[in-house]
Amino acid sequence: MTEATAAVSVEDLTSPGTAVGTVAYMSPEQARGKDLDGRTDLFSFGTVLYEMATGTLPFRGETSAVIFEAILGKAPTPPLRINPSLPPKLEEIINKALEKDRDLRYQSAAEMRADLKRLRRDTGSGHVAAGSGSVAVAAASESGKVASAQVSAVSAPVPVEKGLPFGAIAVVGLVVIAAVAFAGYRMLHRHHALNPQNMEITKLTDSGKASLVAISPDGQYVMYVKREGERQSLWMRNVPTRSDVQVLAPEVVSFAGLTFSPDGNYIYFVRSDKSTELYNYLYVMPVLGGTPRQLVRDIDTPVSFSPDGKQFAFMRGVPNATAVQLRIASADGTGDRLLAQLPAIPVPPAMLGPSWSPDGKKIALSILEAGKQIHWVLDIVQVADGSEKPLYTATEFLGRPVWLSEGDSLLVSMGLGKQNRSQIWEISYPEGERRRFTNDLSNYGGRLDLTRDRNTLVGLDQKQSSHIWIAPGGKSEAATQITSGETLDRGVYPGPGNKLLMRSEDSDLVSINADGSQRITLIPEVRNYWAHSVCGDRYLLFDSSNGSGSQLMRSDLDGSNLVKLADKVGESQCSPDGKWAAYRAATQSADKIYRIQVEGGTPTELAAAPGGGDTLISPDGNFIAYSFQEGSPVPEVKLAVIPAAGGAPVHVVPMPGGATGFRWSPDGKAFQYVLTRNGAGNVWEQQISGGDPRQITHFTSGLIFDFSWSRDGKQLLLSRGDRSSDVVMISNFH
Repeated sequence: MTEATAAVSVEDLTSPGTAVGTVAYMSPEQARGKDLDGRTDLFSFGTVLYEMATGTLPFRGETSAVIFEAILGKAPTPPLRINPSLPPKLEEIINKALEKDRDLRYQSAAEMRADLKRLRRDTGSGHVAAGSGSVAVAAASESGKVASAQVSAVSAPVPVEKGLPFGAIAVVGLVVIAAVAFAGYRMLHRHHALNPQNMEITKLTDSGKASLVAISPDGQYVMYVKREGERQSLWMRNVPTRSDVQVLAPEVVSFAGLTFSPDGNYIYFVRSDKSTELYNYLYVMPVLGGTPRQLVRDIDTPVSFSPDGKQFAFMRGVPNATAVQLRIASADGTGDRLLAQLPAIPVPPAMLGPSWSPDGKKIALSILEAGKQIHWVLDIVQVADGSEKPLYTATEFLGRPVWLSEGDSLLVSMGLGKQNRSQIWEISYPEGERRRFTNDLSNYGGRLDLTRDRNTLVGLDQKQSSHIWIAPGGKSEAATQITSGETLDRGVYPGPGNKLLMRSEDSDLVSINADGSQRITLIPEVRNYWAHSVCGDRYLLFDSSNGSGSQLMRSDLDGSNLVKLADKVGESQCSPDGKWAAYRAATQSADKIYRIQVEGGTPTELAAAPGGGDTLISPDGNFIAYSFQEGSPVPEVKLAVIPAAGGAPVHVVPMPGGATGFRWSPDGKAFQYVLTRNGAGNVWEQQISGGDPRQITHFTSGLIFDFSWSRDGKQLLLSRGDRSSDVVMISNFH
């Protein structure tokens, strides 16, 4: 004993009344430091089962105190809500294991083992009884090595309390084997031979600056865009030699798509020009460099070639009609024709590109549908007649799909809800059933690409940091960071009293003190994406996303008494006197600006605002400013200022390319926005009366994701951080 503990400090040794174990896996009685028994271990094992089934922990938080609070007083998100493919009975087993009252929990491992065995029997193709540990082990072995990959993802073992009988430990182990066998059985009986167990994931870049990627048909080359501040360049990676060659030099442009030609000799890329930020062109050039040749004007996504290589498909947004077009052209860019027009929100994050099926008869694409409801749809369009049929519908983000070689399923990146990251899923065709393909901590973004044989996949692993800063008087040299940790903090706005409101990584509305202390999630069931503000000293105003789209909501300052004010909303803001609000809402013709009383009632339409963007009320409450796109075929972003009661614009101000996050200045005489120059984000200001813009902050590094001013106009609130993205290659999954 002395030798075994010689290197252990006194602080790390256990003592009576102390909570022992990995915090996230503790039971309520363990968190309280109470006496423990075998039911404690069953709660911890329930946590492991939850993590195996959903890919996330049931009780999470950035500090031990927050996790303890969740374990003691909060119910975890139902597993089926995170992973709808789970059997309902498995959710029941998990919920019973996670009962906070141990008298209502499983009373023995044998009882839990029986339920798991019964579940495996009832979901199997044959009713095979698992009457002994050897049978369970055999079943686990027969199910292949797939299941072990799921088990290896669990970050902590089942804690076993000191003094627990060996027989109970063996029973818990047998339950683990039974769970593995069940998971393995589910993976084994897929409709074709994907084998994630042997999957290899290789990181191809480490600069953190990759933003788009495509792989050659033979898998020998990977083309990617490198983003350095406001400049972007095109690079080629030879996969076997891991060598890189710059194909196009850095310019102040924006790439929107990369595709290799079917023979692998040419690269087709979609890019803006220096003066056309919102208008893209399709170019073709030899893979190792040369003079790009323009093929198509007005294109918003990468192209996808037909199996014979004679045609390609692409997407084009139509802001004035709130629609997305799927178009087809010959390989040389001629014969451009409309195949289908779909009611969808035509913004770049919702237009990631189509995918032509291996049999040449179908084209798959993901859209953010804007019909009676706003939701993500994986659509299948028939090439013969342009008819469209949804294959899969989701409330979470859907990326660009890619067909597997058999044509009976697709791979697509899909958002994981409040985790604000995406993983890759397989969607069967024509059933539309989803199956998990990746199960790790990466964020695979939206665009994927496959080799000709569909055996190698490339994507991006994206990461971001973002925290809240306060700059007195807008002086960057005096700015201080008030939040930290792995959680992303963004969407900062002055809250009630001296508090701040912000949107966290998981789309929660969070209240904090001005020094970053007393972090409180106000309304756990709300998912906020666009905006939030305070209405006087009485209400909060915010959007909340659900299965039917984004709704404008009002609540008391503590998050209670939720009231819906409007549907299909985007940006919003409450008036300075707290009596009314302005918001942007999607309609089938175009976005429109509305005004509504905070107490409720019928909204008043004020203006049409095509193209999406910001909606802002002036500090004195007399005017509303909103961004919109104007001009064709090359649109320009402008800000219009109208009287708060409605009417014709009194000012229309063009905005510089690359500007984001428009705000009124505290004195109401100018607009402020974020520009990234030389790799650093800063706040700039443009007087409404005209003149040259001036720089407000002078940060030399980092990005600004959001900003606002305190009510007295003396403190600049900033969400600052950085983002990185690298190319990853996934292979050996068949």
